[in-house]
Amino acid sequence: MVVEKRHYVYWTKFRKDTSPLLRRFLLIASALFIVAAILHILPFFTNQGEIDYLFFFVDLGISAVLYLEYLLKNKVPLIIRVFSLISTAVFISVLSFVRSGLLGTGEISLAFIIVSFFVFLPPILSLVSSLLISILPAIVGVTVYFSWIQFPEVLGIRNNSPREWYFKSISLIIFSILSGFLIQRLRAKLIKNIVYLKESRSKILNTKKHIDKLAFYDSLTHLPNRYLFEKLIKSRIELAKPETFLLLINIKGLKVINALHGISFGDQILALIGSVLKQFTEERPDTLVASLGGDEFILWIENSTKTKIENAIVRFDLNNNQILTPERLGHRLQYRVSGVQFPEDANHLDEVIRKLSIAMNVAREETLTKLVWFQSGMESKIEREQKLKIYLEKAINEQNFKIAYQEKVDISNKKTIGLEALARWNAPEFGNVPPDEFIPIITKSELIVPFGKCIFEKVISHIPKLLESYGKQIQVSINISPIFFLYPNFNEYITHCLSENLIDPKNIIFEITEDVFIDEIETIQRIVSELRSKGISVSLDDFGKGYSSLHYMQKIQFDELKIDKSFLDDIANSDRNFLLLESICHLADSLGLKTIAEGIENEAQLIRLKQTSCHVVQGYLYSRPEILFD
Repeated sequence: MVVEKRHYVYWTKFRKDTSPLLRRFLLIASALFIVAAILHILPFFTNQGEIDYLFFFVDLGISAVLYLEYLLKNKVPLIIRVFSLISTAVFISVLSFVRSGLLGTGEISLAFIIVSFFVFLPPILSLVSSLLISILPAIVGVTVYFSWIQFPEVLGIRNNSPREWYFKSISLIIFSILSGFLIQRLRAKLIKNIVYLKESRSKILNTKKHIDKLAFYDSLTHLPNRYLFEKLIKSRIELAKPETFLLLINIKGLKVINALHGISFGDQILALIGSVLKQFTEERPDTLVASLGGDEFILWIENSTKTKIENAIVRFDLNNNQILTPERLGHRLQYRVSGVQFPEDANHLDEVIRKLSIAMNVAREETLTKLVWFQSGMESKIEREQKLKIYLEKAINEQNFKIAYQEKVDISNKKTIGLEALARWNAPEFGNVPPDEFIPIITKSELIVPFGKCIFEKVISHIPKLLESYGKQIQVSINISPIFFLYPNFNEYITHCLSENLIDPKNIIFEITEDVFIDEIETIQRIVSELRSKGISVSLDDFGKGYSSLHYMQKIQFDELKIDKSFLDDIANSDRNFLLLESICHLADSLGLKTIAEGIENEAQLIRLKQTSCHVVQGYLYSRPEILFD
């Protein structure tokens, strides 16, 4: 069944390809019949022989019919064009046999018809048709045998012999079989080669499409990639319409999703986001979207306004899909967006993407999802950050940081019971850079571990002098970054440094904040337990600033609780804030924790604080951070 279908497809494609050939064939045949018509009236000009008006008009009429079929092109079905050729050849052959017997061109015409059969008709039909046509001379022989047709003696004795006519039919039958076999074999190979070439061409085109897809489209989201995006908007850039904008969308937390659910699930999310953006742009011809790879997408938007785009960003929600529900992901899927206006902010694509990236850096610092438009001041800020990053790398390698110490005071006797070590940095070209500026740069630049080691080792080297100045029982607090705290072999590193410098672990207290990953709670619990088992105290810093402090207190045994400055600012004026502070102190007491009040700056705050169970303070009221060494 499959073979028959394949042969049918071969024949259908071959017939389609031979249709133009048949038209040319009709044109040539029409021209030959005109030549034959001219030859039949040639005696009129040479005065030799007789003019054959019958064949003249017949040849002329056949030529006109064939030429008309040529002009009508595909309006005349293929079978009619073939049939007209066959009918013409049969008519000419019969007329030739009747007029001229075996001396005419009838036999040649029949041979032509037989070849045409095998060229333009299917195999079985062509063989049957050629055999039927081949018996035409035998039919003439029968008419001669019964004396229905008698040829004059001038045409020869052979014309009146039925046997001669029978031999012509036999020779035509042999010719049909031999020529048919040869033509069919050649045609079969030709058809096969044609089909093979067409299939190869189809495969090449499909391969080219696949290569183009790989070259111009993102394989995951099926959106145009940056290369195709540049090509698509090239003409639009030259004819840029007013109110044209480009947006950069960055998906937040994709690394966490990959870690929790696997890379394939993260890819599924990106593919879904791509389909959402694709659907959005297909409905809007003035909008183009592309994938820049990873978790970033870029949009070109024409004929809009900043207000409309900002409103659309606020309404755009990635969590309205079953796959992306917060319940399934463990948190809401969020994104950051930066934007530039074209050509006001930038007038070519490389500059656009550079400024989009600059605005994206600012967007990453935002806590809420909103669109951050590029502003000229951002560029200078990025340049400053890049320079600071270079200087920071050098400062860490050369340990060019200084340590300022701020006292912790027991308000009951006004004695200093501890010190907090705070990093200070004087940068070339920029002077003193505050920690709230250089610490985030260190974190983003993945320098936090070498920075943490640098500060820790520097503080360790100061401890002997601090003990001489403040007494042997003094404790030095060191802020530990969450990234450094979760660094592999952190405890081994700390133990080795203390042992090498002969420092008693009881003089050290590590302050950690709750912004360590809550997913790492078991690891944090283990690290804290190991530190405390070696005599090192651990403090929960900035208590109440975040949302999971109580969760940490439930799971982890701390030694100290540092109440965030935000709880203390208004305790002198707000009874509500004072009650909150009092409740925190009672909670810490019930858990056996020592409480430290940060940011005490005036006497009114101190008076209120004395009414609670918290008696250790740290703030400008008693001391400011001071660089004691170097």
